[in-house]
Amino acid sequence: MPTEANFDFPIVELEADSPQGIGKVGLYDFLMDVGSTGIRFVAALPGLLRTWGPEFTLAAQKAAYLRAASTIAQWGIVSGDTFGFLAQGAGLSDADLALRYNVSLATVQGWIANTIPVPPSVWRCLASLVGSLDGRAISDFALSPSSLRPRLIRIFPNAPMPSAPPQNTPPACPPPPRIC
Repeated sequence: MPTEANFDFPIVELEADSPQGIGKVGLYDFLMDVGSTGIRFVAALPGLLRTWGPEFTLAAQKAAYLRAASTIAQWGIVSGDTFGFLAQGAGLSDADLALRYNVSLATVQGWIANTIPVPPSVWRCLASLVGSLDGRAISDFALSPSSLRPRLIRIFPNAPMPSAPPQNTPPACPPPPRIC
């Protein structure tokens, strides 16, 4: 184990990283990046601490993404990155979007990849859906392009609390990475 003498900075062991914290239910930060915009949402969600980090329920993750997506919808930033984030918040796949807007799957993928401009009317339609799912009214307010700066935004979704596992169960494997 390296000591502080080997580094230019002090070694800090976080309480949540200690072996005594493994298996405990608590509030942990859940990070959500909005594509390449530099915008990152942070939600304090109830989770279960595992050896690799906190594990969140799918319901808590969905609630966080929906709240973050409705916030993006209120801002009115029309781009492929925000369109993809809105779709994720609404729980819609690329195929669902293609059917909903009567376009090809390649068109939807082009919108999300920022290679084809998202029609503002389509973006507003999805933003309205996200807003209604989250119980928020969406206006046509739009920010200027200069407001697309890196930022960290804390949100407060209503997420259900998970229950602690029985003490004698072995730790589960980490979840596989999400592929969009």
